Amino acid sequence: MKMLKKALALLLSCTLFLLPMAAQAAEVGDSITCYGDDLDSEQFQQVVKLLEADLEHDTLVAVCIEDEKNLLGGVVSADKIGSRSISSARVTLTGEGTGISVTTHNINWVTPSMYSSALITAGVENAKIVVAAPVEVSGTAALAGILKAYEQAIDSNLSSLAKAVASNEIVLTGDLADIIGSDEAVELLAMVKQAIADYHLDDYDTLRPYVVQGAQQLGVQLTDAQINQITQLGVEFAKLDLDPEQLADQLNGLIDNIQKIQVAQQTASSIFTQIKTTVQGFFNWIGSWFKR
Repeated sequence: MKMLKKALALLLSCTLFLLPMAAQAAEVGDSITCYGDDLDSEQFQQVVKLLEADLEHDTLVAVCIEDEKNLLGGVVSADKIGSRSISSARVTLTGEGTGISVTTHNINWVTPSMYSSALITAGVENAKIVVAAPVEVSGTAALAGILKAYEQAIDSNLSSLAKAVASNEIVLTGDLADIIGSDEAVELLAMVKQAIADYHLDDYDTLRPYVVQGAQQLGVQLTDAQINQITQLGVEFAKLDLDPEQLADQLNGLIDNIQKIQVAQQTASSIFTQIKTTVQGFFNWIGSWFKR
């Protein structure tokens, strides 16, 4: 099956190569499915189903463990990368101004918002992304597949520096999420990015107070070491040549999505509490009859 997948991917690549150069870049609505090269036949079919990939129309691209190590080896621990490439992703280009949306399956550490934030840093724009694995994985290695699929879609390479900063960000955000919560970690970095864009901040001493202020606004407690890490990441982010207006659009979409999720979670929690109270009241009423 592995050889069949590679042959299919090679055939599709050759077909693309024969097309005129102007037609190689995908258009809005087109999808690229990037699959882990170490998936066996059964896992491949499982991932295709989770991604809702269309094997007849999607462009297929293999991602191998070396791709993941090349992108993440300097910042992600070996246990989170693993030794086999099984994480897969489907990237569908969407219209201008639609932002980035991410859905995950069997990813237990990196959240959709964390992916979105790192992808904004990498320079990804206006895409619907689904990430999946056949078994539960941390999800850090999937970043390599997402970026490889997106570059295939736009027929262009993203900045190597931007991808490196995005890799650093996804690890730092994950570490912060374990302490202050994933939404808060993503929001804090979004505030820092926006401050950099709005006020043209590019040095450590000027940026650090904004990190402190952002943490205070979100009501989260950070150590000096954590503040220093975020500030240093911000300095690296400031080196990227990202359009401030486009960045603002992508960040606003990210924050809006986080807030919608939070409202939905609060509503679900409230409904659950009401149901629990009602059920408990019913059993208390039944119990009172047996005491008579």
